[in-house]
Amino acid sequence: MSMKSLIGAAAAGAVVGAVAGMMLDPISDKQHKKIQRCANNMFKTIGTIMDDLIGM
Repeated sequence: MSMKSLIGAAAAGAVVGAVAGMMLDPISDKQHKKIQRCANNMFKTIGTIMDDLIGM
C-alpha cells in the first residue's frame, strides 16, 4: 500500500467516524453549529493535504 493510499484511507476513516459519532449522539443546535464550522475547516484542511499529496 502506498503512502498516499494510507493517508487517504486514514482521512476517510476519520471523516466517516466523525459523521457516525454525530449521528449517534444528539446535540444541541448551538453545539451543532460549532461542530459544523469546525468540520468545514477540517474538510478544507484535508482537501489541501490531499491536493499537496497528489501534486508530489
